[in-house]
Amino acid sequence: MDISQNFNILEVDTLKTNKLDYYCSNNILNITTNNANTIQLNETYSDYLLITKDYNMDINIELTSQKIGTKYRILITNKQKSLRINCRYINDKFKGSCKINNNSNLINNELLKNNLSKKIININDGIYNDIIFIPEASLGLYNGGYIDLVYIGNNSNIPKGTEVGYWCVSGNIIGDIKIPKTIVANGTIQMILRLYLLNNGNKKKIICATTKHPTTNEIYFNNVENSNISLFLNSYYKIELIDIETSKIIYKSDTYDSSNPDHLYDIKINKHLYLGTIGNGFISLKNQNTNDNTKNTLSFINGFNQNTGDTLNYNIKTIYNTTITDYKKLNVIQYKIEKLGNEVVTGFFNIIDIQSYNNKAEATISLPNLIIGRYNIFTDTENKIGVGTIYNMY
Repeated sequence: MDISQNFNILEVDTLKTNKLDYYCSNNILNITTNNANTIQLNETYSDYLLITKDYNMDINIELTSQKIGTKYRILITNKQKSLRINCRYINDKFKGSCKINNNSNLINNELLKNNLSKKIININDGIYNDIIFIPEASLGLYNGGYIDLVYIGNNSNIPKGTEVGYWCVSGNIIGDIKIPKTIVANGTIQMILRLYLLNNGNKKKIICATTKHPTTNEIYFNNVENSNISLFLNSYYKIELIDIETSKIIYKSDTYDSSNPDHLYDIKINKHLYLGTIGNGFISLKNQNTNDNTKNTLSFINGFNQNTGDTLNYNIKTIYNTTITDYKKLNVIQYKIEKLGNEVVTGFFNIIDIQSYNNKAEATISLPNLIIGRYNIFTDTENKIGVGTIYNMY
């Protein structure tokens, strides 16, 4: 059976299964509204099963053990609001992977029959991460999931001084994986592109990005790799910049005004697409200041095509093109985020032909499509999206 189906009653003579995953423990710690915000786990709780007894909680867990082999399992038995796991010792980090499975009980608006095959693998980024943070239920906190944690130290030794110790993570959690059935170019509907920015000391990067329809509220994650962001050709975007430490909008492309002292952040694009022999050519993506004579005046990004003449040296068009050989100038736009004129993040908008994504005619395609991005639960200590607010990102 290769498609998901619902049964009220299922009667079979023989039921064949793959290997069943099971866990048995007499040591149980219930997570309730009384203790959810201040759970501290040391080595005496090793082999404990932590079960969410109440629902819709902000769960904060601090791992204080540095004893090799300390292990816990967190079992999500009902829908939760957020989950944050951090280490007491600053040099302890997380590594491993955690699979997010789609909640098959949710209404599948995509009309795709393979609802159960939607999975996202969260993995540490190779640098090893400070915390595990799931800011809302849709990103992995529906009932039925679990996360295993095992302390392995530093090469099986207790870390000393500045040595790094590791918590090994594995798990299967349940979320709402939103994958659009189609992405249709529309020059009149301005999609909301939200970039989630970390700007703290030496940590400067885009954590994730989403695209949201302004009326239907349909949303999906854009691919982000080293602050390089994938967008779709002929789409019409406005950009909002979100501070992940406060969940506040710190920039809006449609209202930015460089003459306004409250507008600290600006997004600029390179009018030559990419730095080369021409040199620095960064201009504001949008600017309400009429004194700015160099600002971009084209609609982002559907206006960036060769029909606009030579005012901007753009080669934004469908991927297959036999006349353009300078691939540094084909379907990429270099951008940078500034605060008070100082560079915070630089990267590229990678422009993908919109025709490369279309699920409409397929009933059983393989999902998720690599074109669609994700939020990674392995993240930085400074990530506080939605903490203390009613903000939802997804």
